[in-house]
Amino acid sequence: MFASEPRRISRTVLFGLFTAFTVLGAPPLTTIQDMVYRADGARFNGLVVIQWKSFDAADSTVVGSQGTTVRVTNGFLQVKLVPTVNAAIPASYQVTYNSDGKYQYQETWAVPASSTPLRIRDVRVNTGNTVLPPSGPAQITDITGLTEALDARPVKGPGYTNSRVAWINSTGQVEGVVGDPADCVKADGTTGPCGTGGTPAGTITYVDGEVPVGAVDGVNATYTLTAAPVPPSSLSVYRNGILQNPSRDFLLVNNTLTFTAASTPQAGDSLVLHYRITQSGASGPNFADAETPAGTLDGANTSFTLANAPSPASSLHLYRNGLMLKSGLDYSLNGTTVQFVTGAVPQAGDSLLAYYRH
Repeated sequence: MFASEPRRISRTVLFGLFTAFTVLGAPPLTTIQDMVYRADGARFNGLVVIQWKSFDAADSTVVGSQGTTVRVTNGFLQVKLVPTVNAAIPASYQVTYNSDGKYQYQETWAVPASSTPLRIRDVRVNTGNTVLPPSGPAQITDITGLTEALDARPVKGPGYTNSRVAWINSTGQVEGVVGDPADCVKADGTTGPCGTGGTPAGTITYVDGEVPVGAVDGVNATYTLTAAPVPPSSLSVYRNGILQNPSRDFLLVNNTLTFTAASTPQAGDSLVLHYRITQSGASGPNFADAETPAGTLDGANTSFTLANAPSPASSLHLYRNGLMLKSGLDYSLNGTTVQFVTGAVPQAGDSLLAYYRH
């Protein structure tokens, strides 16, 4: 009877310690909430990528190096972050704004502890002033990463010549292509008369940044293109910088574009089109347009498969809900397999569209 009493006490103490560590394990968060606009007055739509290096929060919680992606829709941004101003060693967040499928600009946030939501201007750090060395010219080694960046740049080879097509020789140096100015250049840097040796006849015309004809007033749903896209799947429609889904948002017949009722452009919206027109006798690379990668969209599956391996791999443009993702940040590509990273895994109900050459 008395021998079992210490065991009850030990279990109680252990439970209390576990509860205390559980409570202490979650650091306090500060909410950043604001409306974001573009310079032309339109509301920002896109992704905000927030990255940080490891630091110790004010309550001694260890925050590991990582990043998170926040979707901004119609200008509204909201995110909760661990304060960095009161950290053991003050830290900061690197914030990148991404719209229209491109990274537009970056800034640094220093987040104080706050029980009420803060605006971006409350956390933005002014990094406009450059700190120079105390005296004398700056050395290459004084600038972090400059040596590595210079080493990664191509080097002129002995055959480098101005006003010539450049090619990379076997040692990685840049050479100037040698040949008659009227010759065609092959992938290996050799030249020859055009139209021989497998040189494709004909041309492919690309239409980029076209604004279709039609009233953008929230009522009109039909717009006219300058020409009929060939093939029709080559048409990419961007509304306010977000790629529209051809199986859900619009229908194309010849050069007439008709939006669905739910996707009809509203007054003040911007429409931009990109497509191809194949001339008679043209040949060239194969294109995958608006392909849906194979894989389950359930928030858990991270691996999706393309019908072909993109060639080059950098030609892959992958869109999730109309926003272009970034290779190396949101996903990796290995042959035909797209592997998403944690934080960018497609959720149930999302749409994935892939465009690439092969």
